[in-house]
Amino acid sequence: MVLTEEKSLAEAFDAIGFGFFQVRLLIIAGLGFMADSIEVGVVTFLEQKALQEWPEVQGWSKNALSMSVFGTKLLGSCFWGSLSDHLGRRRAFLLANVFLLTTGCLSALAPSYVWLVVARGLVGLAIGGIVIPFDNLAESVPEKYSGSVCYAIEYFWTLGSLYSNGLAALVLEPLGWRIYLLLTALPILLACLGYFFLEESPMWLLDRGFDEEALEVLRRIGAVNGKDLSQMTLVSYAREVDPSCKEVLAPELRRPLWSLGIIWCLGLFGYYGAALANGLLFTSASGTVDYGETLFTSSGEIVGITCAMLASWYVSSAVLQPWLYLVSCLACLGILAVHSAGSNVTVLGLLAFLARCGSMGGVSVTWVLTPAAFPTHIRSTAHSVLYLAGSVGALLATAWPSSTSLVVMMAAYAGANLICTAVAQWQIQRLAERSFDSLVSDLHASDVERRARSSLGRESRASYSTWAGPSMSRPSLPDDVPLRVLAVQTGWSKLWQDG
Repeated sequence: MVLTEEKSLAEAFDAIGFGFFQVRLLIIAGLGFMADSIEVGVVTFLEQKALQEWPEVQGWSKNALSMSVFGTKLLGSCFWGSLSDHLGRRRAFLLANVFLLTTGCLSALAPSYVWLVVARGLVGLAIGGIVIPFDNLAESVPEKYSGSVCYAIEYFWTLGSLYSNGLAALVLEPLGWRIYLLLTALPILLACLGYFFLEESPMWLLDRGFDEEALEVLRRIGAVNGKDLSQMTLVSYAREVDPSCKEVLAPELRRPLWSLGIIWCLGLFGYYGAALANGLLFTSASGTVDYGETLFTSSGEIVGITCAMLASWYVSSAVLQPWLYLVSCLACLGILAVHSAGSNVTVLGLLAFLARCGSMGGVSVTWVLTPAAFPTHIRSTAHSVLYLAGSVGALLATAWPSSTSLVVMMAAYAGANLICTAVAQWQIQRLAERSFDSLVSDLHASDVERRARSSLGRESRASYSTWAGPSMSRPSLPDDVPLRVLAVQTGWSKLWQDG
């Protein structure tokens, strides 16, 4: 008889270690994560080139292209996260990327400006799924590496920005914007192909009650890393009620939801504003773009991510967050002052570099803190709600009338970063550290109550299949399980009282 040892998910990941599977997952998830930053660069250049083809477009219609992308991201953010929590990270990742690839290619074939706006709007709808690869990555690595890996994926965001800017410098003038759009879809094509090398998040499977499937996924991950998990079983962990979007408004989650929501909205307003302002800062009166300066300022994001990741080894990310937004605030004020006094391209380039450095560093910390603040069964839903708040900020960054001066815009971006600084500092003082430990708690789930809960109604659960959604029925409770204990642990005491 072969004896097996029961372990928590955290212990299983520790046994697997960090190896080839996690590196492969980082690359695949990173390719999907590049989509949003690529679209920022695309909007910056496409607005100029498309309007050259359709010069009759005037007034607010000029903003329609960028506003359609960021506006429909609001709609995408409303359902991609819930879809990920219901169908699983892997399937939702594929659907989002296939949709993004298709609509991106269709926009290159647009016969008119109106159809181009419609196609780019559909692209924005697909971008709302950007939270999926991030959450999958956070849930699929050992705890001690999760922070560093989540920072590492941010490099792909910056890589996407550099890719779109570099590609524009190489092909936009000689080959035109249509070929440019097709080539910007290449990373998304690679992400779609990467689906065949992905595994479902073991944490999601375990949370949904699919213990055997989670164990099989862990064994396959272990095999890729050269580890044998055949003698191990998992501590069961499952919920008795269907996950609901309303749970993100549970009392214990409201404060981090609101504080992070403000930071998401204003932080991305400042980030996208700084990125889009490059077109104004480094475009001559004749309409020529200084691609060298735009590439240099974009590289400031690499420095921001690196500084955030290295500093997080010594201080918590929550403590680091306000300082990074403060750097971006001061840099925006510097740009405002230098521009008002008379533009000096070198100084403006350095200040724009610092603005991108601080805003990207702050946004990176915000991304890392978000999945840690919410439990597995609503993690992607909560992340999507917050990404929706960020999309509002991004939309506002594109909504300036064409007559708006650079001084007004930079003052607004500086103010947004200052508010982020204040809210992040308040967050440190008012939120206990446990507000950001849900991810760790789910990894270590092994207490008696969770074992008892997971055994309830096991026969009533439908088996997990490749494309069928899970069936989560609420089982009856045995007399020896205290209802109040289970209710408090799940945060649904009222539901148990009413049910």
